Amino acid sequence: MSQVFKVDESASVADVQLAIQAAITAVKNGDLAVIPTDTSYALICDAFNSSAISKLRAAKQQTSDIALPISAGSIETIRGVANFSTLANDLASALWPGPLTLLTIAQDSLSWNIGQAGSALAVRVPHHEVAQAVLSGIGPSVMTGAQIVGSPSIQTVEQAQLTLADLVGIYLDAGALTQRISTVIDATTDQVRLVRKGELTLSQLRGVMPSIIDATAS
Repeated sequence: MSQVFKVDESASVADVQLAIQAAITAVKNGDLAVIPTDTSYALICDAFNSSAISKLRAAKQQTSDIALPISAGSIETIRGVANFSTLANDLASALWPGPLTLLTIAQDSLSWNIGQAGSALAVRVPHHEVAQAVLSGIGPSVMTGAQIVGSPSIQTVEQAQLTLADLVGIYLDAGALTQRISTVIDATTDQVRLVRKGELTLSQLRGVMPSIIDATAS
């Protein structure tokens, strides 16, 4: 039976801390959790727990050939799993935490089951206090939208519960979120490219790195 914890403005500081710890403990024990982020509600699990990753894929009705994104509470933690180029590091340092997903290369030494070997590693540090606290307590985590593959993003915990039910151990309820999507940048080569438009605009990105190529342009 899953549990729902309030982490919105009506919750006390103590209750929010209790909720955060419940999510951390659940994920460390191999369970799934749904947490609020700066874009939508996300489904998370331990990035190094193969059983939990299989459970997450089953919950999302997702095949094993789809590479899973990784999130953490800080850029320092992401550096432990991603082989950042200088350009990727510059973007991350300037725009994280925030709605920016970077496509990078995974560190060679990692042993995990998050998708096709050799595929780009998508990484992010969300700009949401609760999400950052949960992720900081876990370490590198798979973090993907709480929706079934092909469905719209999830903006309320009630939607997430209807979708995932008791497949998830802990739900953190921050109320209705404003629908946003993260901007995706391919930083796997020296030709840094915008590959998905999102919350961060091309102008904002070029304010940090003028050389970014708009690969979304028709």
